[in-house]
Amino acid sequence: MNQYTILQHLAPAPLWRHFAAIADFPRCSKHEERIRTYIEDFAKAHDLAYRIDAAGNIVVKRPSTATGKARTSICLQGHLDMICEKNLGTAHDFSRDPIRLKLDGDWLSAEGTTLGADNGIAVAMMLAVLESSEELGPIECLFTVDEETGLTGALDLDPDLIESRMLINLDSEEEGFICIGCAGGRNSYGTLPLVWEHTPTEGMRAVQIKVFGLQGGHSGAEIHKGLGNSLVIGARLLERLFRIDGLRLASIWGGDKHNAIPREFTADIVVPDGREEKLQDAVTEILATCRTELGDIEPGLDITVTPVEIPVRVMAAASAGAAIALLVALPHGVLGMSRDVDGLVETSTNLAAVRIEGGNLEVLTSQRSSRASLIDRAANQVGTIMRLAGGTARHAEGYPAWTPNPAGALLQTVVSVYQNWTGKEPEVGAFHAGLECGVIGAKVDGMDMVSFGPDLQGVHTPQERMDVSSAGRVYELLLNVLKAL
Repeated sequence: MNQYTILQHLAPAPLWRHFAAIADFPRCSKHEERIRTYIEDFAKAHDLAYRIDAAGNIVVKRPSTATGKARTSICLQGHLDMICEKNLGTAHDFSRDPIRLKLDGDWLSAEGTTLGADNGIAVAMMLAVLESSEELGPIECLFTVDEETGLTGALDLDPDLIESRMLINLDSEEEGFICIGCAGGRNSYGTLPLVWEHTPTEGMRAVQIKVFGLQGGHSGAEIHKGLGNSLVIGARLLERLFRIDGLRLASIWGGDKHNAIPREFTADIVVPDGREEKLQDAVTEILATCRTELGDIEPGLDITVTPVEIPVRVMAAASAGAAIALLVALPHGVLGMSRDVDGLVETSTNLAAVRIEGGNLEVLTSQRSSRASLIDRAANQVGTIMRLAGGTARHAEGYPAWTPNPAGALLQTVVSVYQNWTGKEPEVGAFHAGLECGVIGAKVDGMDMVSFGPDLQGVHTPQERMDVSSAGRVYELLLNVLKAL
């Protein structure tokens, strides 16, 4: 079915035509070739100049169509890649299948997968602006790659690609909020060597423990909400289970992306005959405890125990103990609040992913802060715990914070336009999630920046959805700002 038939009654039509078109292109991080080709073809069809740098970022330039006074050149910016997450049981291949759009009232979502409105709505808005008949000053649209795996497209951006010294980032997720600052961040990776033994089979059986039904969420924007983390719950459960004599641990898996709070966790356990009831009692106990603690924040939380084939190998007891202790000890959540901005998370860490690779336990965590020294402190804390457990730690280079500039000329224009257009005051502040503005601002001297966007919910999860009326209003706001510059 043509995706646009779902959206063709929505206004403004060019915005939704482009959004429906890009939903046809799988665009997981590092696989943006097809959507970039779509943008190239668009630029050629509209006789617009474009350039691509070595990293794969693409800029498309629209010359001024305004008459009268000289107009300020401005860069619009968003990223091409999306978080590719799907529900268990959803048959979807992100390497080739389109996102299947679903419209329910005013909310647009996808069938069993992430929607890709983060940041597909920015791509659609920029393309709609580029083909708009409005009289506008010179515009550059910068489409970056690989944002979701660490802002690497922006980190490798050739700064000569853009000439503007004003930039509107369209990667925010709350209408009426104008962002002028964001956290920096760094990923930390732990490797714990494991000793393996052949599985004793006589008098043993194997089960898979599965934690699921959590909402998940953005590890920056939603870290303060107290959402359940499947790895935290899974580690707590394993610590309780392994008080039972004779259990052996065969595998651990959970989470995926550094910027997503994990929703699912599995562990394969070999159990001696006669201990199944104790195991089930422990599972029931932890499930009841976690449901009580999380309350209505995570109404779908569940833990199941399913028989599986006995694995060939299991971890030696000491290795299993070290793996469980490591996961129990690693922090997750808010580490500190800002003293300068009420309600703003200053520092956090996300226990993001765990799996067995090459016989080792591999752990991914992500630290964020608006202060570089506190990123270092949080990363060192995580790394120290990994080493104390007997493993090693390494830390990615990371990306810088975006320092707010409340006196910026661009901000004053956006606020004035918003006030005149809506009759309301926008909220102006900083954001705990990482935005590419910090990286771009560090590369391009004198860049004056703001970020805004429409209402999105459930970002980085299959529950992602976008308010279509909000997206339409934000697009109109963008056009009004461009006309005012």
